[in-house]
Amino acid sequence: MITALLLLPVLAILLWLYWYLLPGRRWKAADTLSVLGVLLLTAVWIWLIGGMSFPHESAMWPEIISMVGAYGILIIGLGAALFWRRQRR
Repeated sequence: MITALLLLPVLAILLWLYWYLLPGRRWKAADTLSVLGVLLLTAVWIWLIGGMSFPHESAMWPEIISMVGAYGILIIGLGAALFWRRQRR
């Protein structure tokens, strides 16, 4: 839960950048599907890592790993979707 709350401001900024860099700033159905796919992948990552136990680490370790992975998924996923969208132009 902490990870999801910490991701909200980053997600808002990345979605604004995604919209701002779209060709003609026109949001299409493919953009919605791309963003939903990235968000779903991020949520699955947070859920999977949050459920893991690391025996020799602190209780915050799953939160840290899920946060770092979620940032990577959001940035790479939205960047790839934007690259794909701009190439289709």
